[in-house]
Amino acid sequence: MTGDFIHPIGVIRSQYKQRFAIPRQSGLSLVSVSKLVLNKRFSADSVRGLTDFSHLWVLFKFHETKGKAWKEVVRPPRLGGKKGRGVFATRTPFRPNPIGLSAVKILKLYQDTDERGRLVIDVQGGDFLDGTPIFDIKPYVPYADNIPTAQSSWASQEDSRIVVSFNEGDLTSGLSPDERVLLASQSEFIIETLSLDPRPAHERGKDAREGQTWGVVLGDFEVKWTVKGGVAIVVSIEVAD
Repeated sequence: MTGDFIHPIGVIRSQYKQRFAIPRQSGLSLVSVSKLVLNKRFSADSVRGLTDFSHLWVLFKFHETKGKAWKEVVRPPRLGGKKGRGVFATRTPFRPNPIGLSAVKILKLYQDTDERGRLVIDVQGGDFLDGTPIFDIKPYVPYADNIPTAQSSWASQEDSRIVVSFNEGDLTSGLSPDERVLLASQSEFIIETLSLDPRPAHERGKDAREGQTWGVVLGDFEVKWTVKGGVAIVVSIEVAD
């Protein structure tokens, strides 16, 4: 940090390539894996002892909100997008300072030759967009960070998940053998993401338009799906550009 300016310490490589379909909170995904790639100036000394902890906090920048105005009152999706709450009473990415905070599980720490020898921390459960700048990382300390008596009013429980119909046999005819192997390694991630129902709040529930097709890039694939009878049905899958 120099003066009043905060400089990124690294960048995140994520399976989420677009803001649409990213889980609304960290920890909802149990299979997504992200890479925290630290800047080259950081040596192994900077992370000495980090793997003594199971989880860490990541402070990051909502970098795709640049130039988009924030409002003092927002309408959270959990409340159907119809009830207003103050910006500081929500986790909207559109904030006076576009800073995010997520807790993730540490999987592995290593130097990656593909990242020119930079330190990389593989983590699980993040809600990060690919290319997200990292401001800081801190170990998660259970005795201090976990508050069993905490209350969260209207955000007290996870939204229900939906069933996903993903028949790879009917969807992979246009893929090469190598692409099918790649899809097999990412199918669990794709299914879990769709089970969280990434559609906008007003498109979910019994009043939603059945037959509407949605599309998003997840990992290395562009996935299109529709929802019928409360089931998310994958209708096409192609290698993303």
